[in-house]
Amino acid sequence: MSTDFGFDDLGDAEKVKFSETEVAATLAELDDALARLAALRTEVEDPDGLIRFTLGPDGRLLSLFIHDAAPTQLTNLTLEQKLNGLFEAANEAVWQSRKDFWGTL
Repeated sequence: MSTDFGFDDLGDAEKVKFSETEVAATLAELDDALARLAALRTEVEDPDGLIRFTLGPDGRLLSLFIHDAAPTQLTNLTLEQKLNGLFEAANEAVWQSRKDFWGTL
């Protein structure tokens, strides 16, 4: 006879209680993971300080700031190129942070 205690050794009521406890603990861990994922932010600022923005965990734009001096220092094309470059780098950072996050679970 084995001395190891297992789930099959429990009575019906004990199995139910054990299962409920395990489900509750798993749901709590999932809730915590989802809250941490939702809190991920990627903040970006260009070296000149003219543009900064924040992306959420899914890459959506949460905030955008363009300094009042930007139109006097940048042409429309330069501003567009600067924004595109920053968004490209930021999106790569978002996906890397998501990858790092999922690696912790």
